[in-house]
Amino acid sequence: MKKQKMTYLSSGMVGLAGLVLMGLQTNDAQAATNGTVNYADGATTVWTSPAVGQKPARYLATNQQVTIQDTKQVYGQTWYKLGNDEWVSSQFITAGDATAQPAATTTAVKNTVTANFQSGATTVWADTTAAQPTGEYLTYGTTKNVIDQKDLNGTTWYQLESKGWVPASYVVLNNPNLDGVTPITNAPAVTPVAATTTTTEVQAPAAPQATTPAPATETPAPAATTEATTPAATTSTPAATTQPAQTQTTTTQSSQQTTQATTTQQAPQTNTTTKASGNVQTVINAALSQIGTPYVWGGSTPGVGLDCSGLVQYAYAQAGVSLRRVTTAQEGAGQRVSLDNLQPGDILFWGGAGASYHDAIYIGGGQYVHAPQPGESVKTASISSYFMPSFAVRVL
Repeated sequence: MKKQKMTYLSSGMVGLAGLVLMGLQTNDAQAATNGTVNYADGATTVWTSPAVGQKPARYLATNQQVTIQDTKQVYGQTWYKLGNDEWVSSQFITAGDATAQPAATTTAVKNTVTANFQSGATTVWADTTAAQPTGEYLTYGTTKNVIDQKDLNGTTWYQLESKGWVPASYVVLNNPNLDGVTPITNAPAVTPVAATTTTTEVQAPAAPQATTPAPATETPAPAATTEATTPAATTSTPAATTQPAQTQTTTTQSSQQTTQATTTQQAPQTNTTTKASGNVQTVINAALSQIGTPYVWGGSTPGVGLDCSGLVQYAYAQAGVSLRRVTTAQEGAGQRVSLDNLQPGDILFWGGAGASYHDAIYIGGGQYVHAPQPGESVKTASISSYFMPSFAVRVL
């Protein structure tokens, strides 16, 4: 009889342990992260791998719900794992915790911003440096909730629920219907602001050191090359110099704390008419502003129709840089750079030198913006082995 009681007791303990284990597993499942497909212009591809050589596994529709099992960084870009051999770039998924917050925390009245740029899409940036797009773009009339606001160096920035930032010059606050507001047709210039800035002062900082590196908003320095016609740059703003430094650059500091870079000229480039007077971020902003513009062969009219070289020519023109019209002519606009050393603003080319058939503007993070082909519109894409650029040229 005692033996039988011990058997029942042991069975009960095992059963209880099993229930506890099942409860723990259930909690893990509830803690998984959900996501929503945010790409609205077509289907989103699910790849077998985030690495080069991947193949399409299936496709997701706009607003489709998915479960994010894991994340991985590849070439500076975040990828979400949805299942076995199923990966999607994070730019196409808006992530959110599956464990919902109480309704009271999500129904609070919030400020909103509405995109007022009519000639293209408004870029959502990763931070106020305006150096890296998040991959989210707001078409004209799109309204988003605001969770934070910063007034930096005379520029107002709004943070969206997606954690991205938009400048006030592209949006209207708390006017979802855009009542009485004139649409913006020309892309306003975006003044990059360091993310750590906490004041609205616009004067230069006292005694900047000659060895202080440029903020993230400036064009990163190339290995050891520069344009033949690049003038020496002198500035007293917090951004130090606006031209890339090189190994032959000598930096001095005057009594007014002005940093001046004297650059030794290199051999002249093929296109000697190119004037590197612009800003890389201006080029990128102008190109991204044309997202949604239809591809038109030979097109050079922003907001109406552009082909690949027309987009590149237009974007650089907004920065004061004159490029020739076709891809083969644009090959000579700057210094050839390795695809392993790309910087935002570089022009990517497909095809052999002197016989290129397509080009695009690199925007960082393994992405570029281009006018693809007839039947499509200006959009961003990721560098992949399926459509790998042949070479690149740095103009600024």
